[in-house]
Amino acid sequence: MSMFFIFAICCFGIFHLIGYNALIKHISKNLKFRLISIALLILNFIILIVYVMLIRNTTLPDTIVIILSISILIALLLCTLGILNIIFLIIGRFIKPFPNVLISKILLCLLPLGVINGIYEANKTPKIVEQTIEIKNLKKDIKILFLSDLHISNLISKEKIQNTINLANSTNPDIIILGGDIIDSYENVIKDKILLLKDLNAKYGVYFVLGNHEFIFDANKSLEIMSKFSNITSLVNSSVIIDDNINLIGISDLMGRRVGYLEPNINEALKNTNDDLPKILISHQPNIIDELDSDIDLVFSGHTHGGQIFPFTILAYLNNPFLYGLKPINNIQLYISQGSHLAVTYGRIGTQNEINLITLKEMK
Repeated sequence: MSMFFIFAICCFGIFHLIGYNALIKHISKNLKFRLISIALLILNFIILIVYVMLIRNTTLPDTIVIILSISILIALLLCTLGILNIIFLIIGRFIKPFPNVLISKILLCLLPLGVINGIYEANKTPKIVEQTIEIKNLKKDIKILFLSDLHISNLISKEKIQNTINLANSTNPDIIILGGDIIDSYENVIKDKILLLKDLNAKYGVYFVLGNHEFIFDANKSLEIMSKFSNITSLVNSSVIIDDNINLIGISDLMGRRVGYLEPNINEALKNTNDDLPKILISHQPNIIDELDSDIDLVFSGHTHGGQIFPFTILAYLNNPFLYGLKPINNIQLYISQGSHLAVTYGRIGTQNEINLITLKEMK
């Protein structure tokens, strides 16, 4: 049993305890209500354990996996509502009278509404988010379709992946960038879904960089899979010149340093670049920005999912430069996508599935 598995189970166990002690037990003193609530929480926790055990390597139908994953969404929302109720309970100590019980009941009612909303938002087709970015030394406009965090797994249906690929192709981009966390399971589990990547089509090709989830399932294997597609070029600490117009640079994910192989190497990636052309760097995790100098014009990243589920967006924000969109940092333009699909649980709250259509123009 891995340390990550133990840590995850402990965290979600605590989330359930917080939800009960901070919210549910304040609603009613009725023993029957409390026993039923405890039973439901235990059931959800058991389902969550089963899901965490199966998430990496399961041949269960997608629908079953999605249903199991909702146990995590419930745990996250339950913990959030419990903490919010604690705040109201504290306020109630200073304001008399204060409708503590009523507020607790209202918050509990928000739990199923939050789950429904999370599933609804997760199920939406990715939105095309367009952005124009000006960079220096560009000879002509170039249109880039940035696809990050596809998370091909049993959490994402084959139909949903195909729809996202069709949407990407419909924009008629010059380049398609696969910005990491594309493969999120073992090949034998998602073989038919991976094959859909062969349908991606762009004028100057499709380019792939590793994300942290590729390392979970063996990054070398992911590179081997990608090498089978004639339309996809992997950039691992390497670069390519596109149409004598831009340097497209891809570095390995920061996760490589933790596991000790395929570590990101910026100097190696920049070796064969043309200094007279703009340098566009792709790094799945945006924290790479802290290691770059202003010689880089633009960085494409994903990873954050925009936080995926509010208010855990706050934690995502604290661990990244920002959550999504375009922002200059250290004199470098950093663009972060919220991602095309989902990780861990089938839910989005306060964020959206998106693919990003970027038009690069010469800086005036």
